[in-house]
Amino acid sequence: MQLLQKLRDSSNIESIKVEVNEIESYVRRELVSPLNTFLTQCKGSIIVYSYTGYGYIPASILYWYYLTMSSSKYPLLMEAEDTAIYMAPYREDFSTLILSTGEYSRLISALQGIRILGIEYKAITPQPSDERLRFLLKHYDVYTIPYRNIVEAVLALAMGSVITASNMYRSHLTTRGQRLFQHASEGFSTVLESLIEKYIPILERVLNQREIIVSSSRFLDASSKLLSYTLRRIGIVSKYVSLEEAIELDEPVLMISLSVEERAKREFIATSRSPIIELVLNTDPLEASIYIVLIAYTLYRSSNL
Repeated sequence: MQLLQKLRDSSNIESIKVEVNEIESYVRRELVSPLNTFLTQCKGSIIVYSYTGYGYIPASILYWYYLTMSSSKYPLLMEAEDTAIYMAPYREDFSTLILSTGEYSRLISALQGIRILGIEYKAITPQPSDERLRFLLKHYDVYTIPYRNIVEAVLALAMGSVITASNMYRSHLTTRGQRLFQHASEGFSTVLESLIEKYIPILERVLNQREIIVSSSRFLDASSKLLSYTLRRIGIVSKYVSLEEAIELDEPVLMISLSVEERAKREFIATSRSPIIELVLNTDPLEASIYIVLIAYTLYRSSNL
């Protein structure tokens, strides 16, 4: 069955919903508590959301939540090795949460410097198959999750980030915090079917391309990069570039934007030379990234079921 047919097949979507629900159940049972404990108890005036690889996506979700909702600490978003090299030797007043999708050499390199300098940290990554790596991760007190596939790992970590952050900030910004918490509490599998149904005309156009550029605003670049990665995994030549770079290109562009970014979208469309496919998310900006991750996961699993 062709991929587009699978996206329109209710039994396929139902199977993916079951998988999403199983991952979410694991996240709520095993991952949310260590995330919440670290983020509510970590010391210092700065919280650094560090990452390796596509851990950039859940780290970015937490960063934007914290930047929007809280003023108790100053948030930073940095690659883990940058945190170890450029910040840890010179600052003591921070803690760091490191989210990784299995780039073990970079993760361990960062942890060596961070631990030697006495920086408080929590690191989370997929469980490796190599026994020596498992020993090293245990030595550095790394929390491991059972999802080695990058798209699955990102989904689990992104769910954990959204659930944890929405619970932490449920009383912030009056009704906004409560609304975000309620949406996260309802579960992610419940929105999957309507999400795919809404965007399937756009996905159909994307999947009919042999080559496509994925682009977005800075706010959505992390999750948009995962979507570009997923397109490559299912056989489409794709790369992510910023809107500023995409405007100079001639290839078809999938432009991912929020409804609140209308001015930037109009400006890009008016000046771009490329054929443009628009994917506009009409939702709270803090929820948008997890929806893009869900779309990427659905594409990936539909191509493999």
